[in-house]
Amino acid sequence: MTDAVLSLIFSTFYVGSSSKLFAMRSLRAFIIATVILLAAAVSLYAQTSNPKQKASITREPFTLRLKIDKEHYSDIHFDRQPYVSENEVYLFPGDKFGVNLVIRDDRVVEVHYQPDVQKADVWFGFEQPKELQDGLGMALTIDNKMKRGVSMEGLMSVPGKKDVFKTSILPVKAGKSGLESWPHPISQLVLGNLQLTAESASQTKK
Repeated sequence: MTDAVLSLIFSTFYVGSSSKLFAMRSLRAFIIATVILLAAAVSLYAQTSNPKQKASITREPFTLRLKIDKEHYSDIHFDRQPYVSENEVYLFPGDKFGVNLVIRDDRVVEVHYQPDVQKADVWFGFEQPKELQDGLGMALTIDNKMKRGVSMEGLMSVPGKKDVFKTSILPVKAGKSGLESWPHPISQLVLGNLQLTAESASQTKK
């Protein structure tokens, strides 16, 4: 076999192998890029289609003025704070707002902020009344507008204390109002684990 023929065979094999290698690399890069784009699209769809991913409505930064004894007040600054986040209700003294409950299989699965008293399932009012414990105590009113009773758990922050404390909240009957009070100031009250009770409106009337 002549040198010219060998050179032709070698060059043909080399060029063919290089073309195949280039094609394989290009295909691999295309597959990786496609996978990345699909993953990004799925993530974006999940964020825009799932109601739980929607941003919570928040308060603007504010300073809370709270009476802490007969002669003194405490000014506590808060950054942006939600009204409702991850199905928990965040209350500060002076708040009056409600929530709507999403119920599936007889359980509360979602809690949404509702500023309209006429549209709310449950309405909250949290304040430091002047007539309660010389203006030091706190009062929470809960108006249950549903045809089922509702229960919840409470956590509270007390001025001057680093720890968060549990506090009991009595269930509120269907179509009724509940009142809770504390003999000391509370800077923040968080209500969570809202659930329906077995009692219905028809049972309440009996």
